[in-house]
Amino acid sequence: MTSTKTRKQGNSLVITIPATLGIKEGEEFVILRKNNGSIALIPKVEDFFENASEGEFYLPELAIDYSPSGGEIDGI
Repeated sequence: MTSTKTRKQGNSLVITIPATLGIKEGEEFVILRKNNGSIALIPKVEDFFENASEGEFYLPELAIDYSPSGGEIDGI
């Protein structure tokens, strides 16, 4: 298991990621901090559907006999 430490750089903390993980320089990530203190780095995707083929995300089986009645997202 690889470990790393934070270090101060200006007004920020920096965590070094080992090159052996194959992360490219300049790659962007979304940062999530969980309630338990763990931190997740998720690669940022500008256009999730850029390489999708037409109809790839169409799921007709989920739309059978569905008629919105209003209020489906109330309370969210």
